[in-house]
Amino acid sequence: MKKMNQRVTAMIMSMVLVLALAGCGAGTEGDANASENQNAVPRVEVADSAEVLNKVWDTYGDEEKFFVMGGDFDNPVENAAGIFSMENAENMTYSLYIPEDCVELVDEAASMIHAMNANTFTGAAFHLKNAEDAGVLAEALRENIASTQWLCGFPDKMAIYSINGGEYVVSTFGKNEAMDTFKTKLLEVYGESAALLVEEKIV
Repeated sequence: MKKMNQRVTAMIMSMVLVLALAGCGAGTEGDANASENQNAVPRVEVADSAEVLNKVWDTYGDEEKFFVMGGDFDNPVENAAGIFSMENAENMTYSLYIPEDCVELVDEAASMIHAMNANTFTGAAFHLKNAEDAGVLAEALRENIASTQWLCGFPDKMAIYSINGGEYVVSTFGKNEAMDTFKTKLLEVYGESAALLVEEKIV
C-alpha cells in the first residue's frame, strides 16, 4: 500500500511538472508575441532624406524659424533641407560629421544647417541601406561629434533619432533653444515612428 501511494504521488508530481512546463512554454510564446507587437514601429511615409527634415521644418512658426541652408556645396537649397551628394565621403564627414567608414552604411543623405553658424544648429538625415545598422551609425555619429574640436563657439548638445525603426537616422547638434524646438517638432511630426537614440551635452 505504501509503495502504491508512492507511485501515485510520483505520477501526480510528474503530471504537475509536465503541465507547469507546458504553461511556461505558452507564456514564453505569448511574451514573444507581445514583444514583437511592441517592437512593431508605425511607419510615416517620406519620399527621401530631405523630406524627413522638411516635414519637421514646415511645422515651425515664423517666429521660430532661422535662416537655414540645405544640400551640399554644389547644390545648395535656401530655407529648407536639401539632398547632400553621396559622391564625396570626405565632404560628408566634414559637413555632416558622419565618419568616412560609415558612409557605406547609407545610400542617401540630406542636410539643414543654420546659415550663419553651423554650431547654432546642424541637422542631417541619413537613409540606411539596412535599418539594423541604425544603432551602429548613431554611436559612430555620437563619438565623432563628441570628439570634434569646435571653432566659433561650442554647440550645447547633440541628439540623434531613428525614424521608421531605423530606416532613417537624424543627427543634430546646436544651441539649447534650437535643439529643444527641433526635438519637440520632430516628436510631434513622427510620434511613435521616432525614437531618441542619443541626447547629451557637448563638453
